[in-house]
Amino acid sequence: MVSKSGNYNFNEDLELGEWGENDIIRYLEGLGYKYISRNHDNRYDLVMEYKNKHYTYEIKTDVYPRDTGNIAIEVECRGKPSGLSVTRADFFVTYFKNQGEIWNIQTSKLRDLIKNGNFYLKENAGDAGSNTKLYLMKKVIVRPFFKVHKIDRNNLNA
Repeated sequence: MVSKSGNYNFNEDLELGEWGENDIIRYLEGLGYKYISRNHDNRYDLVMEYKNKHYTYEIKTDVYPRDTGNIAIEVECRGKPSGLSVTRADFFVTYFKNQGEIWNIQTSKLRDLIKNGNFYLKENAGDAGSNTKLYLMKKVIVRPFFKVHKIDRNNLNA
């Protein structure tokens, strides 16, 4: 996230990510999952339990004000592997806050989709100086590979 002064603000980014994770936790709890824990490194973000089995989730919160028609999958930041390149999560989730959508896919299937697809690798994306690399995938093309859930944030148990 870029602050009003034009400088990257890690704390704002962290707060935004945790806020999105909280919405995902509440959504999954509404489906019968049990929250177990958070993780604070690049392996995964959340551990949830369903029917006595633990699942890990990588959560990305997209707060762009309008729908661009794309889903962005980060693979490198500041010259180091990041996002999809390093996560060990069972599931990769992109939460489109302003569109009220959760896009969920098994991480292994997302890796295969990118490996076997023809998606645009955008370089020098992201916040100023982050030199982020990410794949831009047209939602209309990849939607069949994802489970897409419409949510109403007002109905999440706060």
